[in-house]
Amino acid sequence: MKKADKILIVFLLAASVLLLLPLFGRTEQGQYAIVRVRNEEKMRLPLNQDGEYTVQGTLGDVHIVVNDGKAAVTQENSPHHYCSKQGYVDSPAVPIVCLPNETVVTIEGGSSLEDTVIQ
Repeated sequence: MKKADKILIVFLLAASVLLLLPLFGRTEQGQYAIVRVRNEEKMRLPLNQDGEYTVQGTLGDVHIVVNDGKAAVTQENSPHHYCSKQGYVDSPAVPIVCLPNETVVTIEGGSSLEDTVIQ
């Protein structure tokens, strides 16, 4: 192997690494939290504005908080309170689902590199 071959290989490896770096640092977030009750859109909450919101679910009020570009259900009426225990979500791949209240909060407007999230 000649010196020119070694230089070419090092150059190609360095170029490959530099081209991949933007993929690892990229964390795009959604722009809106979409609140649906019985599959009907009730609210479209901007994630860049902090606030507290309430929507009427099947079993009562569902309280939603938007803070620092993330959304969470903080209080709802259901037997096990799974959706309020889920915490804050900012990825379009992870919805907040409150089945007894028939309420779903999804993040939209950004792109996610994730296909599936397993918890």
